[in-house]
Order: sequence, then structure tokens, then C-alpha cells
Amino acid sequence: MLTFALLLAAQAADVAPDAASETADPAESHVPAALQNDPEAAAEAPPAPAPPAAAPTAATEGARTGRRVGDPLPLTRREPTLDALQFMVGARYGLVGTGPTRFVDDVRFGVTEWLELRTALVPYPSSLMVRARIGAQQSALGAFLLDAGLAHWDAGLRVVPDTGEANVGMRFHLEGGVGYARALGERFAVHGQAHYRYRLSLLPNDDQHAVAADAHLSYDLLDALAVSAGLGVATTIGGPVRELSIAFVETDGPGMSHLLARDEGGDQSVTIPLTMTYGRVESFDVDLFCTPRVWPEPGVVFGAGVRLRLDPFKG
Repeated sequence: MLTFALLLAAQAADVAPDAASETADPAESHVPAALQNDPEAAAEAPPAPAPPAAAPTAATEGARTGRRVGDPLPLTRREPTLDALQFMVGARYGLVGTGPTRFVDDVRFGVTEWLELRTALVPYPSSLMVRARIGAQQSALGAFLLDAGLAHWDAGLRVVPDTGEANVGMRFHLEGGVGYARALGERFAVHGQAHYRYRLSLLPNDDQHAVAADAHLSYDLLDALAVSAGLGVATTIGGPVRELSIAFVETDGPGMSHLLARDEGGDQSVTIPLTMTYGRVESFDVDLFCTPRVWPEPGVVFGAGVRLRLDPFKG
């Protein structure tokens, strides 16, 4: 029995140092031997610096905001004027039953965040419009817009007789307008604009006055896909429609809000413009539009357009 007790005591002595080493504080293994022998010096030693935090990357920033570089900004979150020093080139092509087609192009340039210039290049530089924005679409009061300038000028010599038009000469189409845009909630936005157009002709009895107004409600189905619907009215004042078609300058509109043309009868028009805009990347949009006329005579214009935004001066 004495021999068995001595064996157990020897085994306990062998296990004790190993257990003590396993239960020792791990931090002691990182303390220099000189400090382990001097408790006061160990207490005065500064703590080890923490590892530097990793700098945020584009991937982590995109994960935080939900948007990646190049992703489209939702249509209802865009301001109705371009960024400073930004270009936009757009073109729309519309078909009207068996009647004439309508082609509209525009080139916009953002002078500042609230001021931009617009012109048309087909078939020649034929307009110069100025647009100013007061406020912001995302603010509580919304954005107020002012448009003014030369919407179009034309001059030429007729080769084929046209009994519906006066003799060919030089004409200047001067236009002015006021507008409003405001974001509603997370995915809605409302846009409205009123236009006045004066056709100043150098020929006798060839002037024309026209006014129009339209309002749209836009909704973002997705960040890259938006739809809108609205109501548009247009009429001439004190005379018939003298030009082939009246194309009002719209506020960054994807479609054509007005269906007022000389060869379609009547000098008034009430339309319901419908549009769809798809923009998978931030700089390029594709538009589809359909504008039914509900009064005074049924009619429709439908077509497509593209818009390209460029930032050549952005670093």
C-alpha cells in the first residue's frame, strides 16, 4: 500500500508543472524577460499599439450605400439641369401613323450646377436656349425652372409647291417657359412646364403664337427603369397652325408631350404622354414613348430616343 501511494505522489508531481504552464496568462509570453523579473517596470511599460484600420475601398463604400461606381441614378433623383461642365446629346424619332415623322435632337451643356445651354444640330445649328434652375428637386420646395431663347430658325427656297405654307423665307421661333420639378417620397417625382412660342416671320401674314402646358408623374420601377404618365395641352392663339409641327423644348423629357401639327387638322390638342426610360449605366439612357391624342381628333405619336451624358472635364 505504501508503495502504491508513493507512485501516485510521483505522477502528481510530474503533471503539476504542465498544468501550471497551460493555465498561465498568455500575455506573459509577450513580455520581455527583463520586465518579467521587474514588476514595476512592467507596470510602467506602454501598451502595444493597435493595428491600423483598413482604409475604405470602393467595394466597401458600395456595400454601405448600395450603389457601385457607374450604377444609374434613379430617374426621379436626377436634377432637371446637368452637372457643371457636363455634356448631354439626345435624339428622339417619332412616327405619326401615315403622316410625317418627327425627329428632334438636342445638345446640352452645363455651365454651372444651375445654368445650362441647349442647341440643336440637325440639319444645322438652329437654336440656342438657356435654362436656369432655382432650388433642388430633392428639397422640400422643389426646383423652379426658367427657359428662354431661340428655339428654332429656318430659311430656304421651295422646290416643290406647298399650298399649305406661305412663300419660303426666314423665320425665327422664340420661346420662353417656366417649370417645376419635385421628388415625392422614395420613387415618385412630379414635373410640370408651361411654354409660349412666337414665330417671327419676315414674310407677311406668317406669324404665329402658340402656348402649351404639360404635367408628368414619374415612378422608378427599378433604379435603372422608370415610367411616367401625364397630360399635355397645346393651342395656337389667334390663327391656325402655320408650321409643319410644333416641337416645344421640354425639360429633359424622354418623349413628345404635344401633338400639334399643320396637316392633322385643328389648332388645339389634348394628349396623354406615356414614356419608359431604361438606363443600366449612369451615362446612357434609352427612351420609349407613346403620346395618344384624345381631343379634338384621335391620333397618336410613338417612337424612341437615346440620351448620352459625357464628362470630358471630370478628372
